[in-house]
Amino acid sequence: MNFKHQHRGSGEEGEKIFRLGLAADIGLATGKALTGYLTGSTAIIADAAHSVSDVVLSSIALWSFTAAKAPKDKEHPYGHGKFETLGALGISCMLLATAGGIAWHALDLLLGLFSADPAIVSQSLTDHVHNHHHHHRGHHHGVDMEHPALALSMTVFSIFVKEGLYWITKRAGERQGSGLMKANAWHHRADAVSSVVALIGVGGSILGVKFLDPLAGLLVSGMILKAGLETGHQSVLELVDAAIPAKHLDPIKQTIVQVEGVKGCHRLRGRRAGSTLYLDVHIEVDPFCSVSAAHDIGENVRYQIHQSHPEVSEVFIHIDPSIQQICPSVDQQEILKGIACQKFSPGEDKDIEAAVSRIITSKYAEKMVVERITHHLLRGKMLLQIEVSMPADILIRDAVEVAKEAEEEILKAATNVIHVSIQLRLGSPIPQFNHD
Repeated sequence: MNFKHQHRGSGEEGEKIFRLGLAADIGLATGKALTGYLTGSTAIIADAAHSVSDVVLSSIALWSFTAAKAPKDKEHPYGHGKFETLGALGISCMLLATAGGIAWHALDLLLGLFSADPAIVSQSLTDHVHNHHHHHRGHHHGVDMEHPALALSMTVFSIFVKEGLYWITKRAGERQGSGLMKANAWHHRADAVSSVVALIGVGGSILGVKFLDPLAGLLVSGMILKAGLETGHQSVLELVDAAIPAKHLDPIKQTIVQVEGVKGCHRLRGRRAGSTLYLDVHIEVDPFCSVSAAHDIGENVRYQIHQSHPEVSEVFIHIDPSIQQICPSVDQQEILKGIACQKFSPGEDKDIEAAVSRIITSKYAEKMVVERITHHLLRGKMLLQIEVSMPADILIRDAVEVAKEAEEEILKAATNVIHVSIQLRLGSPIPQFNHD
């Protein structure tokens, strides 16, 4: 099908996007680490540690995306979409660990700085630079910077690169409907913002407000912590098959009800596996259409969903009779609940068929012969369609009168039957297929 080719092409494009992000993260991590070493900036070092974690996270994201796009097999009949979710959960754990490490290191620097010079906050900027600049140059933790221009240049360059990656990844994710790519795009945006925070710390150190540098490291760790919690929360929801919000299912419902032959739908629910969706839905069709026609409507619904919503991997479709076609004032959900609670004995159908055959054989044997009896079960009651053959020389007026009289007799004998329709067969019968 066409949507399968689209899926394969989008997978190749997505893999290229992830590889681009991985290459950029490697370059930024190397550049930031070197810049932090040369300048002694705590914020740049913290940002470099973040970029190192980005390399790991981008690698996991690339692997998860590739594994999730693998075709179904015997061991994974529902596909490999959960690998994408597991990868996202691993990324969230790495983010939380990185945030904790950066926060611990920044706090240690900040407390050490305040202990060595408690007057740093209260003194004026001029006095601070004059009295303490020489004392803290070459500080053990490297709060002062020897090459401020280099630190500023690296930070600004990182902001532009990450913001560019954000837009590239975001647009690709929107085209493909990939949740992982959209999340990764926002991760790039978070990196860009964290670099802005680091830039504030660098600027503070240049001006001599030394506590802003480790403080910026704390702010960076807070942003990483937030990203980790959000990613982890979403991953856990997917792993426990949490319900998809109704607003995300409404467009799919609109697609379903527009399919020819569908009278309505209900119980639409879904679960997410990475960037793919698995749906269950009950569709309502004409209660008197044949099984084969109802099946064809269901398959058309499946096809239209895949065509209009390529993120849907599988759809389980249950077909219900649309009782509202007969009783418009009755709620469909209440009807189905009543049918589900209704108890029928296994031999009830056979008993009704026997009663119908007995009535027609005993009273109308010379005028009609039963060829087929079709049952329709609606609201716990039965409707019967009876195909009969009649003598070739019988008048139509007489055939109608005989059929009406037989219908009344059957309704009297079968209390669970609310409607009987006797139909005269004129052509050849539909052949019966035996599977013995």
